[in-house]
This record gives sequence, structure tokens and C-alpha cells, in this order.
Amino acid sequence: MMKRTAQLLAPLAFVLAGCNADSPLPTDHHLHPGGVSLSDLTHSTSAQTIASLRHLTAPFHNVDVALAEGYALLTAPPATAPDGCISSMTEGGMGYHYTRGNNLADDSIALLDPEFLVFAPKEGPRKDGVARTQLAAVEYFLPFTAKWPGPTDPTFKRAPTLHDFSTTSDLPNLAFVATPRFGGWMFHIWLWQDNPGGMFANWNNSVPLCQGSTF
Repeated sequence: MMKRTAQLLAPLAFVLAGCNADSPLPTDHHLHPGGVSLSDLTHSTSAQTIASLRHLTAPFHNVDVALAEGYALLTAPPATAPDGCISSMTEGGMGYHYTRGNNLADDSIALLDPEFLVFAPKEGPRKDGVARTQLAAVEYFLPFTAKWPGPTDPTFKRAPTLHDFSTTSDLPNLAFVATPRFGGWMFHIWLWQDNPGGMFANWNNSVPLCQGSTF
């Protein structure tokens, strides 16, 4: 599976040890994944869906638990900082992305099986040269494929949305964002850290920028 994933993501130099977002695809306003907060999720099914995701990820506040469950940090310099951290000087922060790698290469997502756990760096000095982090978000990722081609592909028609997948159909119908640098589509849900841009925005201005990043 990891070999197949590497082949699909080869143009990105996607190396186990991150992920980055480049340009959001223009979409209808109601599909744009920004500006939605937890209080906007008025339907009880939406609130229950988020509650299920929080329950699933709560144990991973301790990154050692994530590591024990088979998650590993991904890095892809220079798209990420040398230590794998991701941020944008113009758009905000993200953090460190941990994955099990087993679901990166398929055409679907599952609410309770996110492709990435996202740990945001904390402000302040590092400990033994390593950034202090906290669990902040989950990320869902879809590679560019025949089913979900990238925006520059002649067969492209539209971005995937949450309502294209049964387990996320109770959430608002928001679109994924194209990340050409990493050959796919991404969608973040900021479960554990406030995002001034909305809980479904990909970048977060409350997350510190990465040290050593060229972006």
C-alpha cells in the first residue's frame, strides 16, 4: 500500500517521516470551507457527527498514543519545514501531519478514519530541539485520480465535497481544496483548536508559523 501511495504521489516527493496546501479551487460560495463555526451546525445530526469524531480522536492528545496506533510523521521538504511542519506566511499555520498511510491512495474518505491527525506547534521554546505540539485537527485527503481529477485535468468537472461520501453527508456540503503540490484534495476539521477562519478552513491564523519553513 505504501508503495502504491508513493507512486501516486511521486510528483510531490512525498516521503514518510506532511502535506501542504497550495491554491483553493474557486467554488460556489456555499461550498467554500471557510467561515463555518461549531455554532453554525444547527442540525443535531451535524453536532452528533462532530461529537463522534471528537470522541475518536480524544486519546490522541498524547502523540505517543498516536505513534503506538501506527501513525507516523510525514515530511516533504521543501514543501514542509525540515521537521515536517506546514505553514504559510500569507495564509496561516497548519502543523505536523501524522498518518498511518493505509488510506492515502484510495478514492474515498471515512469520517472515523481520517488520513491525517494534525498537531499544531505551540508558542515558546522547543524541548531538546523538538517543537511542543497539541492535537488540533484532522485532515481528509483524496489523491488526484480518474474519479477525482485535479483542476488542471481536461476531465475535471468539480471538486469533491463532503456530501459525496456517506459518512460525512450529515455535515455542511463543503468542497475540498486542491493541493497540486501534493497531488490531491484536502479538507481539515479543526476539532481541538479554535480557527478564526472557521472550523473547516484549511489554514489557521491562531497556529504559529513553522520554524525553518520557506513558505
